[in-house]
Amino acid sequence: MNITPSNNGNGRGVLAKLGTLSILYVSVFLTRIGFGTMLILFPIYLVKPDGVTPVGPAVTGLVLSLYPALEGISALPVGTWVDRQGRRRAFVTGMSLITVLTLAISLTRTNIPFVGGAHALMGLSAAMVTVSSLTMITDLTGVRNRGTGMGAFDMANLVGYGLGIILGTIMERTFNSSLQTAFQVVAAIFGIAAVFVFFSLREPAHSSREQRSLSATFTTVSGDVAAILPVWFSLTVIVGFYFLLPSIVRQLQPQTTLERSAGLILIGLAVLGGGALLFGRLSDKIGRTKTMTIGVIGELGFLLLFPGLLTTLIAIPLDESFLSALFLAGPLGVLAGAFFFLGSALVPSILAYIGDNATHDVRGSAMGLYSLMLSAGIAIGNVVAGITFEAGGVEAVFFTGAAILGGMSLASGFLLRRQNHVMTSVGDISRTQSKPL
Repeated sequence: MNITPSNNGNGRGVLAKLGTLSILYVSVFLTRIGFGTMLILFPIYLVKPDGVTPVGPAVTGLVLSLYPALEGISALPVGTWVDRQGRRRAFVTGMSLITVLTLAISLTRTNIPFVGGAHALMGLSAAMVTVSSLTMITDLTGVRNRGTGMGAFDMANLVGYGLGIILGTIMERTFNSSLQTAFQVVAAIFGIAAVFVFFSLREPAHSSREQRSLSATFTTVSGDVAAILPVWFSLTVIVGFYFLLPSIVRQLQPQTTLERSAGLILIGLAVLGGGALLFGRLSDKIGRTKTMTIGVIGELGFLLLFPGLLTTLIAIPLDESFLSALFLAGPLGVLAGAFFFLGSALVPSILAYIGDNATHDVRGSAMGLYSLMLSAGIAIGNVVAGITFEAGGVEAVFFTGAAILGGMSLASGFLLRRQNHVMTSVGDISRTQSKPL
């Protein structure tokens, strides 16, 4: 379905769909502010029973890993549930659970099993929110504007995370002696979003589906969707590399702080968000695969240039201002930034492509598969980045990322080409059989 008047017959339906999309984007934006805040607060939140001594990095890492692990495990069942029970129910349930669980975490800093269990369940809640919101965007858009819709979703994600990181940094200082209060503030942000969704969001029109097993559900996922998964998986692995980047930077330059890097992080998120919206719209005009190709070229260029850029930035004296640091980065920084901008074409075009090719009654399941790949890729990316950094430094990390992305992109290209050949052959056979003897 499409949100253009010509496809819906009246402007009222168009406005209703635009209203629902706006509600989704605002909800996602508020939720990501909360998650961005927790990215800063959670690593310093857990303490030993004495209430003062921080727990070791192994315990912190284990607790942090529970969230993406459960999000990945639950993504496929959640997608099937979204198809069977509806999008709104999953979205509202996920938002409500996130609120309650964040409030529960604020009750204690020393009960590690309790906090770890609550944090793990937040992964389930995140799967509900992500899968249902992407499925609703797919329902409410059509081939001619789905890229724009997915680009706006990605922009809401990134801007929300950016503001959340800023808020988390401020709250870390403001509530340094009472981090539990900071988590209660985050719970209030989630709660506002949950109440807003409960009273304003309506179930979009979508195809109903019969009861079927989880395995049977995914046999109906089209070959086109399956063909795009290698390049998507490689991109999520690289996202995992970026998650480990702060740790890598601290090892290369121990004096580097979040405040020093905040400007660069915010510029990067702004470039990604604006690029997602622009390239999402471009994919509506020139096609998904062409836009993906632009994104692959951009991401490959950035991965190859980034080690040199990072070395340059780290060598800049700490007393230099942020603007001076950008100037000293020189042409290399400009070229890397241009490739980084082009790389933002990947996410909205991939999401729109999955939405275009998922059959109507398994859209939630297709987005669940997308979410599973995201969680698995980030987890694997963290591990691979750590191993390659110890083996060969920052160059090894990002050159490995370029090799993974390049290889997986070629695999997706081959699968798409083969799928198109099969569909062409089927069409030729059908036309031949329909001709009279």
